[in-house]
Amino acid sequence: MEERFNFTVSRADTFPHTDERSDLKYHDKYVIHYDFGDIDNESAISEFHSICESLESLGLQLEVRAGEDQSLLIFVRSPAELLSNEIYKSRVKDWLYGITQTQPQVDKNSKAQVANSTFEAESLLCVYHLVTWSKETGGAGISIDSGKWKGLKAVFPIHNEPANRRLLTHLSKSLFLSKKDLDEIRDLFGSKVAFYFAYMQTYLLFLSFPSITGILAWVFLPKYSFIYAIITLVGCTVFLEYWKILQADLSIRWDVRGVASLKANRPNYRYEKIFVDSSGRKNYYYPKWKSFARQLLQIPFFALCLATLGVIITGAFAIEILVSEAYQGPYQSYLEYVPMLILAAALPYINSLLEDTASWLAEFENHRTQDYYEMSVTQKLFLLSFIVNYLPILLTAFVYVPLGNQIVPWLESHLPGTLGANLDQNFFQRDPDRLRNEVIALTVTGQLSDMFEEMILPRVMYRLRSWYHAWKAYRSHQASFNAISPDDPTEKSFLRRVRRQASLPPYNVQDDISEMVIQFGYLALFAPVWPLVSVGFFINNWIELRSDFLKICIEHQRPDPTRTDGIGPWIHSLDALTWLGSISTAAIVHMFSTDISRSDTILGRALGGASWWSLPITIFASEHIFLFLRAVVRFVLQGIGSEEVRRERHERYHRRRKFMDELEAAHRAKQLLDVGAVQRRKSVRQADVDIFWTKQVEHGASADVGVSLIQALAKASKSKADKKST
Repeated sequence: MEERFNFTVSRADTFPHTDERSDLKYHDKYVIHYDFGDIDNESAISEFHSICESLESLGLQLEVRAGEDQSLLIFVRSPAELLSNEIYKSRVKDWLYGITQTQPQVDKNSKAQVANSTFEAESLLCVYHLVTWSKETGGAGISIDSGKWKGLKAVFPIHNEPANRRLLTHLSKSLFLSKKDLDEIRDLFGSKVAFYFAYMQTYLLFLSFPSITGILAWVFLPKYSFIYAIITLVGCTVFLEYWKILQADLSIRWDVRGVASLKANRPNYRYEKIFVDSSGRKNYYYPKWKSFARQLLQIPFFALCLATLGVIITGAFAIEILVSEAYQGPYQSYLEYVPMLILAAALPYINSLLEDTASWLAEFENHRTQDYYEMSVTQKLFLLSFIVNYLPILLTAFVYVPLGNQIVPWLESHLPGTLGANLDQNFFQRDPDRLRNEVIALTVTGQLSDMFEEMILPRVMYRLRSWYHAWKAYRSHQASFNAISPDDPTEKSFLRRVRRQASLPPYNVQDDISEMVIQFGYLALFAPVWPLVSVGFFINNWIELRSDFLKICIEHQRPDPTRTDGIGPWIHSLDALTWLGSISTAAIVHMFSTDISRSDTILGRALGGASWWSLPITIFASEHIFLFLRAVVRFVLQGIGSEEVRRERHERYHRRRKFMDELEAAHRAKQLLDVGAVQRRKSVRQADVDIFWTKQVEHGASADVGVSLIQALAKASKSKADKKST
């Protein structure tokens, strides 16, 4: 009788509450997902043997189990002795490169003590290095980026689901995250992911300030308030400078400051030759002029992106304005939304294509380390996101409102008979509220769209993918692993979860950081347009701070616990947005606080002239006020200092003081000589070639000679004085 296949997806597969393997440890294991469905059997067998031999040659332990479809799961475990040795070497290297200040002990029990004092992410990082680093740097070279293994689909650690569930329960009950919570995230996922949550937490706390001031500005202040613009600019500046200090503080707390100096070469870094320098260090050489020449391709790429996205967005924007403001024909209320709907549907595909091109270009630039590669990709993605997210608002603010009465009739005149009768310039009436509506539409729909893409769509896609795999397995005429080698009943639930994790996409923290940076840009650039925008951001981010942790736990493979000392190049993007915000908010307040055609703006009233010519003066003054404000805030915050920096300074002082005290104690011990040693020293001094040093050999003789000279001089002076008196 044919067995019926169960198409349902168990909740235990999503976030299990029980585990029949209660003694399971996660700190020393990695999983390699090998899919041989598209490879001939001979090549698959040869490649699989090579992978296993590379891993076992390092002393790693392997267990192979069946995966989904035509795939295998290679469970890799590092023995305790090997793992302890790798952790110890890692800490010694950190000390040698100045990342940590404490020298690891070198006694017999030091390695065992290091292994006992480690946290889960640190142990997993050592296993990750053993598996993925090249053989030249002490690893097995099993990496997807190397391109060597055709069937290699994923290399990932196993989710520690009890720890995930415990921490998620705690986070859901906490209003804000403490440093202890951030430490636990670091212990679980590594510093790279922990820095994202630290930034989110700091940004969320900062949003409470513009949320309160935004509500007050909405109730009591006029539209496009100059006062609220200044308050927001000050808040953004203080937040960014404070985050820089906190980032350095956490990098010291987590022992990752300057960790970029330890980064290994990327597996697909292409070098021309290898040479050994005078210190015996092996260097991989690639000419700098070639790297520079390849990076010059960024210029035409950026120009192409700006032209492509600019033309598409500007065209859709122009048609929308023409339809909404000038068209008087049928279905006007429906047609005005068509251009933006088409744009909204097309932009994700266009943006995805350009992002793939940006990633390819960054790969073509041949960066040596992963940090440099991510910096290059980040710069390109930031520019693309800036154009896509901010260009419609900038067009509304600086093109539509001030020049609409010239542009709309010109557009209509070039579309005769399409949108109705020709219009003169007096027909068009500008809508200053359109800028506010544009900001509201883009921010609100953007937050809802991101929430849908991150919280709902992945779960739906996972359900569909699970049903598809079940249907495919049920309809397949090939032999199944379940029939050939059924799972051990004690491993069945565990293997089901690992197979599910193998089918999940890897987690990229850069995507989440990019989303928060773009959101910060809306606040820095356009806060005076709609003061309540920060309230929506605060509510969204409070939810997302928890949902992102849940997303990592159930919708992605566990991230590799790689180390970094901050959020990377995104800090420069935040700097750029804050600087641009000082210009954008000043221009918006200048133009929209009153009618642009009149001279009763703030600067216009002060100078008694038209607002157009005074706009550059407003921008210039605002920018220099921002630069002065940033310098003052930076000086004040650096004067307050960092708790971890002070702690590190005190520890460094105590180490130096302890070392000097030990030297002094050793010196004093040498002064306590026995009689024989004193006689030997006296004999050596009496035999000195320089006779000058042989006249006061006895202990205390020099003091006696000095005292006798003083007394003799005093006696001679007294006798001389007595003679004079007589």
